[in-house]
Amino acid sequence: MKKAILTLILTAILIPAFSQDADAMTELLSKKSATLIDLSYLVASELGMEVTPFEAYTYCDRFGSFGFTEPAGTPLTAKAVSNFLMMNYGLSGGILWSTFRSPRYAWKELKNAGFWNKGMDGDTVLSGRDIVVAMSKFFSMYPKARLINPPSSEASDRYRKALLSAKENDQ
Repeated sequence: MKKAILTLILTAILIPAFSQDADAMTELLSKKSATLIDLSYLVASELGMEVTPFEAYTYCDRFGSFGFTEPAGTPLTAKAVSNFLMMNYGLSGGILWSTFRSPRYAWKELKNAGFWNKGMDGDTVLSGRDIVVAMSKFFSMYPKARLINPPSSEASDRYRKALLSAKENDQ
């Protein structure tokens, strides 16, 4: 009887805790085009962080690999994902990647490694399902890959007002 009551109490506590993650993943899977925010959310989820997608984006933006001209809602391409993975998970590549560190060569490195399909174009916009499958495949292919520490210790000031206003709205 004690086990049944304890199980019921734990279920009542754990289901609401995980429902936000389930809702966010359901929404992500149904998207026709994923964004940098979606990639950031998956990276933060892999790290075990319990954050909103926007908070995950501000965390991942500290790595400096998204590019200055791309806003957070930019549709995600295979090149952008490849660049983020190669730069921030410490993957080594060939001479062109080592020299130029551009998204084009990151995509070519992962494509040649079998991560992307051979006929896929680097500028293909990925859906939510595509990005979830890609992140799963990445951790299957590179099980020892770990996110490097970002070069800066805090999120950029440009997000401070947005984060503070979001916190005020929650209260």
